[in-house]
Amino acid sequence: MRQRHRDVNELAATGLSLSAIGRRLQLDRKTVQRYRRSDLEDLLASARDRGADVLDPFADYVQHRFKGGCTSSMQLYRELRALGYTGGYHVVNRYVSTIRKGVVIPAQAVTPSPRTITSWIMRPPETLRPSDTAQLETARNACPEIAAATDLAWEFTAMVN
Repeated sequence: MRQRHRDVNELAATGLSLSAIGRRLQLDRKTVQRYRRSDLEDLLASARDRGADVLDPFADYVQHRFKGGCTSSMQLYRELRALGYTGGYHVVNRYVSTIRKGVVIPAQAVTPSPRTITSWIMRPPETLRPSDTAQLETARNACPEIAAATDLAWEFTAMVN
């Protein structure tokens, strides 16, 4: 990436157009434009963060399991896959390595809407997708009122059935 950034900028300094640089380096014109506009450090940070969005809903789970003694990236990856994680192993491995270094990236809490949480509560637990179950569990842990409402709703449904 560093070399490509250097090549794009050197060719741009000679006055070549974005399309000409793209043809010469066999890159899409938009890629050349991104390399021209972006600082190298921003590009490197973007590459490091790629895929992190997929892990965000599971970050709390990974941190909890890591603190509980499970420090194997592969084991955590397998557990996350069972919970509905669709990302790659390397994203998990990179995240676990930041935890090992003592740099815990705060989970970017994507708070589900009240309507979404209500829909999870009102459905039988066995019909929820694994990722929904994980997010509902996170909401239950964060808010005792949600946990109580969930328990009451599920108990009521069991009584009616």
